[in-house]
Amino acid sequence: MNPRRIPILVLVVATLAALALVEVDDGAPRPLGDVASIAMPTAGGASALSSAWFCAASATAPDGRADLSVTVANGTASPRSGTVTWVPDEGNPVDRPVELGPHQALRLAAGDAVRAGGVSAIVELDGGGVTVEHEAESTRGRGLAPCASAASDRWYLANGTTARDAAQVLVLFNPFPDDAIVDVSFATEQGRDEPDALQGLPVRARSTTRVNVSELVRRRAVTATAVVARRGRLVVDRLQSFDGSEGRTGLSLALAAPAPAESWIFPAGLHQEGLTERWRLFNPGDRDAVVIIEVVPDSGEVPIPVERTVPARSQLVVDAAESSSVPGGTGHSSTVRSINGVPVVAERELAGTSPSSRRGWSSMLGSPLVAERWVLATGPGADGVAERLVVHNPGADPVRFSVTALASGAPLAVPSLQDLELGPAQRRVLDIAASLERSPLPLVVEADGPVVVERDLSPAGAPGISTLIGVPEV
Repeated sequence: MNPRRIPILVLVVATLAALALVEVDDGAPRPLGDVASIAMPTAGGASALSSAWFCAASATAPDGRADLSVTVANGTASPRSGTVTWVPDEGNPVDRPVELGPHQALRLAAGDAVRAGGVSAIVELDGGGVTVEHEAESTRGRGLAPCASAASDRWYLANGTTARDAAQVLVLFNPFPDDAIVDVSFATEQGRDEPDALQGLPVRARSTTRVNVSELVRRRAVTATAVVARRGRLVVDRLQSFDGSEGRTGLSLALAAPAPAESWIFPAGLHQEGLTERWRLFNPGDRDAVVIIEVVPDSGEVPIPVERTVPARSQLVVDAAESSSVPGGTGHSSTVRSINGVPVVAERELAGTSPSSRRGWSSMLGSPLVAERWVLATGPGADGVAERLVVHNPGADPVRFSVTALASGAPLAVPSLQDLELGPAQRRVLDIAASLERSPLPLVVEADGPVVVERDLSPAGAPGISTLIGVPEV
């Protein structure tokens, strides 16, 4: 393997930490000193004085009962206590106490506290080393995503669709005591769309607002989204579902990105008959972005990167099957990287339509960060759900890593997943159920060098593809 063609991405963390300015959608630079400007959620270390997480979305259950749940994982040897505040789309917020023992996780259901068509949550605890994820369930499936570790005045999504078989909802969560006012716009395959109803949209203090995109931007194959606040800060989630009428099925939940970035890493990837892989790219800035997609297959030569130009304030789709640089039938990692300094937002879409293999739809943001410690708060949660981890080393030096479970009181080292080696640009796919009889448990991946961790929690014999990046601890 030619080392010059290995994606050298270890510098991403140092670049983000040192960068003083980042270009955003209005062309103006913004300081990168606060957590909200980092393009993904992060968990503070055990020495942090407090933790706050914001979980924006739920699906509407048939009986009107809110079906949002959050999983809170304590990765430290000390207890944590605090409050979860449920914020429904109608009615008053409801507070509930939270007590976490060392190395313990709790799953909290909104339906136990409130009855509402939509609900969000604030989780506040008295120390660091805590990670929070949330999930939504409906008759169409189960979606899982990290919660936000900070609110922001802008949020971006590169994908989403309002095609005939699809339903898309944005959930705007304002956890603060002051009202917010936002503008919502979309970049589609037919150009930009700025619905009048979403310009100057008020988001009341301590409230959850649902935006039915399918009713406002109809029959679009792609709806890349920008939510920019004129006043205030908020958190944005996307709920995307499919009715199965055109082959796609399932429910997907995604936390938007509070900033574009110059690199997005995807540890897992595969396209073959019955499984489509696409990269969705969104450039919210005022200058064209020149990007490359670097694919590293599990075997064989590393192909020449795919190069594309994403016009300003526009979106672009790259289909793996239409590129000779993406080998079919072979697992791979991929990285979307801007080579002219214009940051973008990137999602990887997987769509399975074969009854004999995987069926479902998933679209997830990649990771703009690498880290040595990753926390995975939520396990499979149901019988028949497989759990796979993909650990990827995007750098030029080998690293070693281990997987530990949080077993309510003590960390449990998974015997077969200790001190594993990854060479430069390599990845490893781990079947957790085959290695850990007590699954589901929260997991921690620790390495002696920077890695990126992706998780697949897809049902083994039913429709649904659920993939997401873990939460790095910084």
